[in-house]
Amino acid sequence: MIQNCCNITRKNKICKRKDGKIFSLPRRFTKKQCKKQKGFSMRASCAPFNQCGGKISRQCIAKLFPDKVVKNNKVKGIVNFKQKDKNLIINYNIENLKDGQHGFHIHKCGDITKGCSSGCEHFNPFGKNHGSLTSKDSHAGDLGNIISKNGKSFGKIITDKISIIPGSKNSIIGRMIIVHQDRDDLGLGNNEESLKTGNAGKRLSCGIIGIKSGF
Repeated sequence: MIQNCCNITRKNKICKRKDGKIFSLPRRFTKKQCKKQKGFSMRASCAPFNQCGGKISRQCIAKLFPDKVVKNNKVKGIVNFKQKDKNLIINYNIENLKDGQHGFHIHKCGDITKGCSSGCEHFNPFGKNHGSLTSKDSHAGDLGNIISKNGKSFGKIITDKISIIPGSKNSIIGRMIIVHQDRDDLGLGNNEESLKTGNAGKRLSCGIIGIKSGF
């Protein structure tokens, strides 16, 4: 029996639309479009297939620019985000950083009217204290420290605390990612500021997280 497109599983190879037409899987669609008599568009920019049982990847990107408030600051880079099931894979490549550790965070606001300073506080939808990437009591936007060597920092971070799924409480789409001047003490600094920012210092470079072209 061919199932309706809102009741499928990963094992299904074909699916039946509301208008009775049959097509091969996977396809991208939303539940709302699925329920319409006319079905849905092949090129629809819509929710991931896993909302109806299958799965596709979703990707975002942020281009980081130096904050002009910091003198002689040339820190810049690219950060890519890829959703894989519950995990978000973050790949970063940042240049012109002073060697050492630097705090790396998602901030609440995607506002660049005043540079990185208008990015608001750390993204913290669950009302926790600042901490490390792996600690249970930490902001969703706490990504820990990145390490710069010979002026460059690149690597991968995997976390399930944040996502790029539109409408989810922990979605970071439209928010700001920031590289800080100093090392993040991960909430272990024994002072009030440590539990808010990790004493990571000035905001060197930032970018707005947006949906990547083609996704």
